Amino acid sequence: MYLPLGTYSPDLTLGLVSASRNCFPRALSAARTERLLQAAADAGLKLVVPRGDCAIIESKAHAAEAAAQLKAAEVDAVVLYLGNFSPEIEDAVFLKEFGGYALLLAAAEESRASLSAGRGDALCGLLSAVLGIKKRGLLGRVHLPETPVVDTAAAVAEIAHFRRVMRVVKGARRATLGLFGPRPRDFETCNYNIAALASIGMEVEELGLFDLQNEVAQVRAAGGAAALAAQMQTAVPGVPADGGFTARLADYEQALLNLRERFKLSGAATQCWSEMEWKLGHVPCFINGRLADRGFPVACENDCYSLAAELLCQYASDDAVTVLDINHSVPRELCAGLREVPAEDLVGMFHCGNTAARRLKNPAMKYQLIMKRLMEPDGAPGITRGTVEGQILAAPITVAQVHGDGDQLRAYIAEGQFLDLDPATFGCTGTAHLPGFRRFYRHVLLGNYHHHAAVAFGHCGAVLFDAFKLLGVKQTDTPRPAGLPYPGENVFRAKL
Repeated sequence: MYLPLGTYSPDLTLGLVSASRNCFPRALSAARTERLLQAAADAGLKLVVPRGDCAIIESKAHAAEAAAQLKAAEVDAVVLYLGNFSPEIEDAVFLKEFGGYALLLAAAEESRASLSAGRGDALCGLLSAVLGIKKRGLLGRVHLPETPVVDTAAAVAEIAHFRRVMRVVKGARRATLGLFGPRPRDFETCNYNIAALASIGMEVEELGLFDLQNEVAQVRAAGGAAALAAQMQTAVPGVPADGGFTARLADYEQALLNLRERFKLSGAATQCWSEMEWKLGHVPCFINGRLADRGFPVACENDCYSLAAELLCQYASDDAVTVLDINHSVPRELCAGLREVPAEDLVGMFHCGNTAARRLKNPAMKYQLIMKRLMEPDGAPGITRGTVEGQILAAPITVAQVHGDGDQLRAYIAEGQFLDLDPATFGCTGTAHLPGFRRFYRHVLLGNYHHHAAVAFGHCGAVLFDAFKLLGVKQTDTPRPAGLPYPGENVFRAKL
C-alpha cells in the first residue's frame, strides 16, 4: 500500500453490527452490545455502527440495510457480534451483502443469575451461524478467533487483534512492489512468480536497472540532492569525507523516492549484486536502511518474495523492518555463557546493511567485504563502500518469509529474539535465538524457502498467522514444539 513516508501500516475503519434471533429478546443483544461498545471506546477502539433498527440484525431487510450503511461509511472490515443465538440465515446474508472481511464473535453468558431468563445460547448459535456462512462460500472472509465465545473484555482484545490483522490484509491487497533489474545470476533461488503474489492482492511493477540509472542521471542533471547529501554526512560515523561519494548516495536515494512517487510503490527490490556498483559507484545498503526506517523497505538481489514478506511484517508490527540472511551457525565458544539457550537454536543473521541504524549498536558506514574481494581485490575500497555495519540490538523478533507454491504462496513464521551477544564478525549482524530452529531448519526451510528472511522487531506472529489465512496463503509453516515430529522426521534419532 502506498503510504506517507514515516507511516508503517494503513489506517483502518472498523464497523460493528449485532444480531438477535426472533425467539430471543432483542434487549439481551442490545445490552450486551452497549457494554461492548463502551469497553471498546474506553480502549481507544472506534467502531462504526449502523443507524436505526438495523444496528441489531433480525431480518434480511436489516441485514441489507446494515451492510449498505457500512459500505457507504467506507468501513474496511466489520465485527459481527452475536448478542444472542442470532438468526443464522440473516448472519450469512449480511456478510454476503457487505462483501468484505468480518470478525465473528458470540457473547458468553455473564453469570449464574443470567442463566435463568437471560441466556443467549452462544455455543449453539455460533455453530448454526458458521455453518450457514460456510454453505454460502463466505467463510474465507471470516476471522474466527481461537476462542470466539467471549465476555466483554475478551471481545475488546479480539477486536484489537483483528484491527492489526486487517491492517496487514488491507496493506497487502493494495501493495505495489517495484522491481529494478533482473535477478542476479548468483541468486537463482531469489525467483518469484507474479501469479503467486497476485493471489494475495499484490501488484508488481517490473522495471529495468536502466530505469533506476536513468532516474539517477536525471537527478544529477537537475543539480543533485544536496540537502540529502548534507544529512548523510552526519547520519552515522564513517561516512567518507569524499563529497562526490556522498553525492552519489544522495542522488540514488532521491531517484528511488522519485520512482516511489511516480509508480505509487509500497516498497522496492534492486539488483544490487553487482552491476549496480559498477554503474552507480556505491553499494545501496545505507540507503536501503534509511528508506526502510521511513516505511519504504528496499530488498536486495531483486528478491521480490522478501520484499513482500517485509511489507507484511511492517504492516503487522507497525514499525520499520529489515531483511537478513539465515546466514551462519554460531560457534559454541561464542555462546558458552548463555544458559538455557541451546546452541543449535541460535542463528547468525546477517546482511550488508538494509537495517535501520537505530536498530544497531555502534552503527558505522564501511564497505562490503565479500564484494571487495571480487570487484576491488587490490587497494582501498571505492565502489564497494556504503554498507552500514554494527551488531543488531537485542530485541524480540518475528522472522517470516513467503515463497511460491504453484500460483499461490506458502509462508513461514517464527518468533524469537536477538541476543545482546557480540557476533564477532563483519556486516550488519545479530545472533538470534529462535526456539526449535534446528528442527525447523531441517524439516521446513530446507527445500522450501530461500536464504533471505524478513525480520520485524517485535512479536507479531499471531497477527501474521491470522492475516495469512484471510489473504489465502496456501500453507503457513511454524516451528513445532518439542515432542511433536515433523513429517518424515526420524523420531528415533531426534529422540522424540
